[in-house]
Amino acid sequence: MVNSLKKPKAIFPMEGAAEEAAKAILDLSVDGSSSETTSKNARKKELKMKQREEEKKRKEEEKAKQAAAVSSSKVQKPMAGDDEDMDPTQYFENRVKYLAAQKAAGKNPYPHKFFVTLSILEYIKKYGALSNGDHLEDVTVSLAGRIMSKRSSSSKLFFYDLHGDGAKVQVMADARSSDMDEAEFSRFHSGVKRGDIVGVTGFPGPDITIINQI
Repeated sequence: MVNSLKKPKAIFPMEGAAEEAAKAILDLSVDGSSSETTSKNARKKELKMKQREEEKKRKEEEKAKQAAAVSSSKVQKPMAGDDEDMDPTQYFENRVKYLAAQKAAGKNPYPHKFFVTLSILEYIKKYGALSNGDHLEDVTVSLAGRIMSKRSSSSKLFFYDLHGDGAKVQVMADARSSDMDEAEFSRFHSGVKRGDIVGVTGFPGPDITIINQI
């Protein structure tokens, strides 16, 4: 006689095992969610730090540009006394060094020729009667002589006393009538000193020549 197998009854896990399984599933779910949240927060934090660094770098670059612009726009104001109080020996040595530096830079401080249209005495006789404030801007004159005095009211305006032929004329150099920019104008006239023999070209006024070339 063959014994028939009975269908087994449903198997139910023990109460303790079921709780452990449920807890494991819950822990896995919580851990996965927590890890994902942490990753998002880290990315946000990293992005914010990067944005702050870029903003800081941009501000530093702007400050550097502004500082460079201010520095380039500033022109050193020449000394009003123009070495007037310097010891004559020291003054002479400084001028010799300056001329040597000009030659070393390939610049000729002594041009071969300068053509004059009037002597200083002739200039005074012809234009000395002009009223104050009158300037003949349509007339060009060229004079030559020795600078015996130099003054400046700013880096854009210089006055020279030019002597020659037993007479004197005042020469005014104004940056507004120059072909040079402000920095070049100031640098050039800072190199012109008392005692230099120069030629000037410009338009006449009452005992004043407004120069555009020296």
